[in-house]
Amino acid sequence: MDIQRRALLRAMALVLAAAGALALAACSSEAALRKTQLATLAEQLPGNYVNPQQRLTIMRVAAPLVGDQVFYLRETAASDARRIVSERIWSLQLAADGGIIGGVYGLEEPERWRVGTESPELFRSLLMRDLRALPGCELLWTSSAQGFSASSASERCPQRWRLEGDSIAFSEQPGAAAPPESYFQLVRRP
Repeated sequence: MDIQRRALLRAMALVLAAAGALALAACSSEAALRKTQLATLAEQLPGNYVNPQQRLTIMRVAAPLVGDQVFYLRETAASDARRIVSERIWSLQLAADGGIIGGVYGLEEPERWRVGTESPELFRSLLMRDLRALPGCELLWTSSAQGFSASSASERCPQRWRLEGDSIAFSEQPGAAAPPESYFQLVRRP
């Protein structure tokens, strides 16, 4: 009886060790997948996007002070790049739960950074004191077969984004599923 009991305990220990190894492998493969998704999003996001009314410029900047990947977004009128509608800094990083989270920041002195699209080296001097965190505007990014989508972490700052191929769309409509007609569609241009 004692030998059978020891064999049973040994078999149970082996099963538990194997299950633990499988769970650890699943966690590390999930983390690798999220890192790959973050790298893919960071590669696909930059560009000049336009529609008849607006132009959205998204460029990666060398200011890794707020996240793994940092971007400058400038929205202007399509017909006049001097008519700036908004400027933001996005930071993308892996969240503790393994997802991709994007911090959204306003610029304390927006006019200081306006030439950044022509002189990207300007952003090397970007410091945290130059940014104003926009609480509740954090974007939670997910990946799908169509591309990437994001939504605000709270309804205080409703935003939804879709990046699919050469188009990007955004909406400021609250709710679980913003209707397609509420999105501003823009297409990537050289």
